[in-house]
Formats: sequence, C-alpha cells, structure tokens
Amino acid sequence: MNQLHILYLVAALMDFSVSGVMFALTRRAAELGASAFVVGLLGSLMFGVYMAGALIFGPLSDTWGRRQLAAAGALLSAVSGAACAFTTNVPVLLGLSVLFGLGIGAFWPTVIAWLGEGAEGGTLSRRLARFSMSWNVGLLFGFALTGKLFTYSAQLPFYVAGALITGAALLLLAPVAPAPAELLPPGQRTVPAGRGFRKTGWLANFALTFAMSGAVALFPKLATALDITADKHGLLLAISRGAALLAFWSLQHLEFWRTRLWPLWVAQAGVVLALVGIGIAGEFWQFAITLGVVGAVSGYTYQASIYFTLEESSAKGKGSAFHEAILASGMFLGPMLAGAVGERYDLRSPFYFCAAALAVMIIAQLLVVAWRRRTT
Repeated sequence: MNQLHILYLVAALMDFSVSGVMFALTRRAAELGASAFVVGLLGSLMFGVYMAGALIFGPLSDTWGRRQLAAAGALLSAVSGAACAFTTNVPVLLGLSVLFGLGIGAFWPTVIAWLGEGAEGGTLSRRLARFSMSWNVGLLFGFALTGKLFTYSAQLPFYVAGALITGAALLLLAPVAPAPAELLPPGQRTVPAGRGFRKTGWLANFALTFAMSGAVALFPKLATALDITADKHGLLLAISRGAALLAFWSLQHLEFWRTRLWPLWVAQAGVVLALVGIGIAGEFWQFAITLGVVGAVSGYTYQASIYFTLEESSAKGKGSAFHEAILASGMFLGPMLAGAVGERYDLRSPFYFCAAALAVMIIAQLLVVAWRRRTT
C-alpha cells in the first residue's frame, strides 16, 4: 500500500469517526433536554476551534512536516472523542467538543496539503476526487451506523470513534512506499486566471457549508419532535452523504466545472429550494429527497473550492489551511445562528433562515465575480 492509499484510508476512518461524534453529541444533548441554541453551539464551538487550528497548523505543516503533525492531531481527537462517553454533563461535552475540534484542525489541512504535493491539473483533480470520495464514504457509513449504535448505547459511538481515530494515527506513522508518479491526462485545461474562480469557490464553499451545517445541526430537534428514531435520523444523513459521494465520483470524470462558474450558482440555488422543503416536510421520503439535494451540491462546492485553491497555491499547507478555515467558519456560524433563530421562533424557522442566507450569499458571489472581471 503506497502513501496515497494510506491517506485515502485515513480520510475514511477519520470522517467515519467525526460523523459519529457529531451525531452522538447533538443527539445526546437533545435527548438530555438541551435547548436548540445549545445543540447548535455544540457544533459551532467545535468548528470555530477547527477554523483557528487549521489556520495555525496548516502553514506549520509546510515547515514542521506533514506526518507527525497529522498524527498528533488525530490522537488528540481520539482521546477527546472517547472521553465524551464518560459524561452526561452538557457543559463538559461542550469542552470536549472544543478539544476534538482542535485535533481535527491539525489533521485535515495537513493531510490535504500532503495529498496535493507534486500534483496539478487533471492529476490533482483525480487525487482530490478520490480523497473526497474516501472521506465521504466515511461520513456515509458513520451516519448510517452511528444511529444504530446509538440505539444500543449512547456511549458506544464515542468508543468506536476513539478506537478508529487511534488506528488512523498509527497508519500515518507507519513506514510505507511513496506515492507513484502519475501522468497528466492529455489535453487538460487549467483554471482560467483572473476570472474569480478561486474566490467564487471559497464563497460557495462557505455559503453551502453554512446553510447545510445549520440545517443538519438543528435537525435533531425537529427529528425528536416528529418522533423520527435515531436509526432513521442516521439513515437520512447517510442519504445526504451518499448523494455527495455520487457528486465526487462524477466530478472526476467531468471537466466543465473546472472552467465555468454558472453551474456552481445554479446548483446552490437548488439547495435554497431544498432547505425550504425541509422546513415544510413531514415525511421520511421528503426529508430524504431534500437532504439528498443538499448533500450532492455540498460535494460540488467543496470540490470546486479545494481544487481551485490547490491548483493556484504553491504553499500547499497555507492554501489547504485557508480552504479548511473557510469550511470550518461555515460550520461554526451556521449552527450557532440557526440555533439562535430556532430558540427565538420555532423548530422550522432555522431551515427557512438557512435558505434565505444562502440566497443572499449567491447574490454576493455574483457581485464579487462581476467586480473582479470589471477591474481586470
């Protein structure tokens, strides 16, 4: 097994565990009677720290080395994730979520930069697609199985996450063969310079992540109120990630998204409608369709952001840190603000709020690109 295969495997193990910890934290807090604001805060605090950690550790990985830093971050996440099994105190869970966020903040930008070394164009796109499919498979099975695990024991998902992340850290430290040389696909086209691609990728990634994270973080409150069981709740999130996986698989075989921006805006507009649909829906199949749309487009915006960033960045650690910090900022602000809206109004209002916020941010992307092209 070469280094690339190790990184793909580690990505799957880590996000299986991250999804398990996130699901179990928010579901457990909701069942313990935590308010909508506190449930949203559990996710937002974790990713606020993740954002700061990414900005610190990503650039450091350019000089400190990828392997040791990624493994150290994984071990911190393993310990803090497993520790969540030993408390029912919501403030303590909030504190552990902060430590977990710091660990993944050291892990993800370092691994992404590691993956992007020595690759560009079609080769980079292919690596990133396989990487994204790997971590998305982890999320898919994590959400699907965590719901089942949670029905047996509220502590079990945390134990499993701690064990798998520890295994990921050991894999990173194991001596392996270097990545093989990859030939660039013939006739590849590069990202058009000076056309606002990187900025649009960042803004779209933030906008979709903000809206999706807010909706997913508050969904446990709605699911509990509608008597949607934990296993069905997990299955809905798995459907969303399955749609994202399909998007990642498709994007590696398509080129248009690397040279055009309008499909990115149209796709996000579809998510605006899907979020409104979540606010209206009451049946399992309705939630499955709307969350599937959100998941598919989240895959597209993530891939556009990470590809445009690494394609134009010579310092891979710094570039991946900025990409992940933008992602984390959406994960931080989305649950917090959606939770505040749900606290002030009702259980459906966060989904309408996320839809409206996304619509405004699509307009902002259009204005940024128009200004960028006019000034150049």
